[in-house]
Amino acid sequence: MNILKWVYSGIVVSIVIVLVGVLGQGKLFVSQAAAHDANRPVHADIVKVEHTISLVEFDLSRKADLLRKTRLDFYIAQAKQADLRGWKFKRDEYVERAENILGHHLTQYANDIAQEAETYTAQAI
Repeated sequence: MNILKWVYSGIVVSIVIVLVGVLGQGKLFVSQAAAHDANRPVHADIVKVEHTISLVEFDLSRKADLLRKTRLDFYIAQAKQADLRGWKFKRDEYVERAENILGHHLTQYANDIAQEAETYTAQAI
């Protein structure tokens, strides 16, 4: 009899979990972004990173630059979605990732320019 109670309790709990999942579809627990939210201004950090990206040059013929630009676009889009949903931690995480990629790109660009300058001066001498 005791085993039968455990089996019935397990079945009832499973049915309740399935019903909550199917009928609720998480609408009670997850913040949903609506179409009218798209007109809302985004967070200042996202605007700042987008402005910085617009000032940076990417040589899309180079595979590394193309990959960085694609990843930056992805993280900015994810940050905007997180901002629309009110997920501050995720928004900040995506903005930080975009800033890190941007910083790495600018460091690599500065190193490439320095190497070209050294080569040019060595050839001029």
